[in-house]
Amino acid sequence: MAGTLVLAGCGKPKVAGPQPMQVNGVKVDLPKMQAAFPLDKPEFADCINKTRMCIRYGKYAEALPELDKLAATPGLTDAQKAVVNEVIEQMKQVAAKAPPRPAQ
Repeated sequence: MAGTLVLAGCGKPKVAGPQPMQVNGVKVDLPKMQAAFPLDKPEFADCINKTRMCIRYGKYAEALPELDKLAATPGLTDAQKAVVNEVIEQMKQVAAKAPPRPAQ
């Protein structure tokens, strides 16, 4: 019986889904934002995908207008507005910490 109790307690801790990404030392919770929006609606998917690409290629200042556009979409719930505003604040921190991009 003691062995059963020991085995019942063994197990790996479960990870609670995708974790926020680290960008310039700032946690950006894009997975949380993506989960808040149905990606079958083009107005949401387009802004979120453009934001992801801007972050991927280090164009942080270009991500902010996409997030602003998403936040201004009519019909958002309070939870959706809150998560977008949270990511906007995170991206402002990322942009402030980013090294200047070389001139091309």
